[in-house]
Amino acid sequence: MQIKRSFIIGPKFDDLFVFFPFWFPLIYIALVINFPFLAPYLFLTVLFLFAETHFGSTWLFFFDKENKSWLKKNSYNVFFIPIYTLVILFFIWNINLNLVIIFHYLASGWHVTKQSVGILTLANVRLKFNSLLIYVTSFTCLAIGLYRPGLLRNQFNNIELNLLIIIFSIIYILCIKFNNYSTNNFSLNSFLPLITGTAIYLPLLFFNDLAAATAIGVGMHWCQYIALTWSINIRKKTKIFKINNGFKIFKNSLRNLFFVFGYSLIMTLMAYLGTKKIPNQTEAYNIFYLIPILFQLYHFYIDGFIWKFSDPHIKKSIAPYIFSK
Repeated sequence: MQIKRSFIIGPKFDDLFVFFPFWFPLIYIALVINFPFLAPYLFLTVLFLFAETHFGSTWLFFFDKENKSWLKKNSYNVFFIPIYTLVILFFIWNINLNLVIIFHYLASGWHVTKQSVGILTLANVRLKFNSLLIYVTSFTCLAIGLYRPGLLRNQFNNIELNLLIIIFSIIYILCIKFNNYSTNNFSLNSFLPLITGTAIYLPLLFFNDLAAATAIGVGMHWCQYIALTWSINIRKKTKIFKINNGFKIFKNSLRNLFFVFGYSLIMTLMAYLGTKKIPNQTEAYNIFYLIPILFQLYHFYIDGFIWKFSDPHIKKSIAPYIFSK
């Protein structure tokens, strides 16, 4: 039986970018295993194209004139509390920067996992056990990864990993192809976002490089966030400017695109300048690295407000534009 679905982007694209973007870790892992010299360049590339664009896309909410009164009304929570917190974190950075890094990872874990649970809701997966499974799996992997990154790395050699990549790629293609398969007790379409949500922090157990391991898994989160934010923004502008005024829609989208990629370029450069390898292959950070860290923490914080659908304004401003009609 074919299930009637509402689409965020469109058929197949929803699975590729929202519910099951497993192509991201598969491609990333395949490249770093077979071409290890590409690892630092690959990390910077995904940082620019996916990570920081995902962070930058949050600011589109602030550009929406409809949100002006809401921002003014909630200015204390939206602006002043973050400023106080960021000042405190600046002083902590100068005392013990590792505390800020750990806090950043934990805040990221909470933010990413909350979105994964939200994606389940969009896929009509409402069992509390599934949400609990995502939370438990994510924070268990995150805790182990922070304590001993790459704990299971030596369990597989490169040949075995390549074989696993091929097997998972075939399974992935079949899942995308038959995404509407369902029985009375099982729906593949509902199962895919659960796999994504539980797998995001698994790479921390298999890769020693904490930053790369995070990018491999959290890259799926970046894809989801970008797809949701931009589809909502374009859909909303289409309604505001009307479908017959394509030039205004194009102009608005192009302006936002320039801003997001400009923001991403600046933050990627700050991260690059703020990180350096030292002889024992660990990473050392300087004040440049703190800049993207602080903006990322703001992203984790502010998203708790701008996706809070219990707020009447958010429900009215965002909820109607999540799905295409």
